[in-house]
Amino acid sequence: MATLFSWTSPTIPKLYSNDTSINPLGKPITPAEESLIASLPNIGAILGTIVSGLLADKLGRKRTLILCALPFFACYILIANASKFYLFVVARIILGVSVGIALTVLPSYVAEISEDSNRGILSSIFGIMNAVGHLCSFVVGPLVSVQGYAYFLLIPVTIFFVTFVPFVPESPYYFMAKDDTNKAEKVLKKIHKNSDTSKELQHIQDVVYRSKHQKVNWKELTVAPTRNAMIACCGLLLFQQCMGIPFILLYLQPILNASGNIIPSSLASIIIGFVQIVLCSVATLLIDRLGRKILLQVSSTGSIVSLVGLGVYFYLQSHNYNVDPIFWLPLASLINFYVFFNIGYATIPWTIGGELFATNVKSICVSIGSFGALTLGLVIVAAFPFIRETFGMSGVFFLFSGIASFSIIFVSIFVPETKGRNFLEIQNALSRRQKPIAD
Repeated sequence: MATLFSWTSPTIPKLYSNDTSINPLGKPITPAEESLIASLPNIGAILGTIVSGLLADKLGRKRTLILCALPFFACYILIANASKFYLFVVARIILGVSVGIALTVLPSYVAEISEDSNRGILSSIFGIMNAVGHLCSFVVGPLVSVQGYAYFLLIPVTIFFVTFVPFVPESPYYFMAKDDTNKAEKVLKKIHKNSDTSKELQHIQDVVYRSKHQKVNWKELTVAPTRNAMIACCGLLLFQQCMGIPFILLYLQPILNASGNIIPSSLASIIIGFVQIVLCSVATLLIDRLGRKILLQVSSTGSIVSLVGLGVYFYLQSHNYNVDPIFWLPLASLINFYVFFNIGYATIPWTIGGELFATNVKSICVSIGSFGALTLGLVIVAAFPFIRETFGMSGVFFLFSGIASFSIIFVSIFVPETKGRNFLEIQNALSRRQKPIAD
């Protein structure tokens, strides 16, 4: 999934080339076409979030994720053989729909098959896989043709089908919601081989029973605990996008090129990709030890410092100051941004989305949160050229750093700590709140 969004970083420079051996379209794309190709996955993903809840509840979490993976085969083969711009448009929109569904379903699925003690770790593995996908774009993308890169991206899709389909079970919560207690128990025995499953089975029965006897309607979304969970989940997802990750990811190599860094942008991108994997791995180990809130606060603070550093460099550069003595600042700031962003905001908002909601409203609430986040990401990507033209590159980074500052206050007030709690304990904690305040 990650390669869908970072695909533009090595590919867009090739699509601007006049060399037909490099550019499969035969002529350079226009800035408007660049903006379209960059934003199309977000448009598709927004559409995907609308149907994701229905698919997850009707087909099950596992079947829905398999369904999401199927278009990747067809679309990457289409991109590999495309010579017309509209074929890129079609492929990127369809891929976006698949990713939108997966982004909504996957956090809930992982949370439902995990134990309370390792739920945070397993949910954070999603971030590591994202980082690996980005690194593939940064390493392989610049070295091969557009067609070759598309064929290369069929490899992880094949690995998914070989490993996920035969070995990973359906969610026991889904089976219990369908009144199939025997299958739910079999899944629990498979994933919790060394523990007594009777207590966990009873817990799932209690959660599902409670959810079934609570009618799902719009009024339900406005009362505790759902209201408090919605505020926390949607707020985190919105701040995740407002820290600028959509445009930094899409335009990483152009940003490095604009900075005039002495290190080639392709090499700098690879360094950042490796750092991202290492820090996602560290965050995975810390999330169930330190908790979600501490990591989010550290993530916000470090990201703000990084964005300010980038803003200062581009401000000095645009005002014709000698920036040679601080040539290292853009790369150092970008690395620092990826370090701190991946400690918290890269994965925790999705993790919490799978933890806070009751089963009966989880699908629709996570869909709403994903819809809002992806819509905002689309706005940021589409508006980036206009913001850059109006305020300059420095203004873009200063704007994101200012928005990120409010996330520190938001987490302190509205986000509950879920470390080590089961779903009923989280729901009871949210229900006791008359106001959405932190623990």
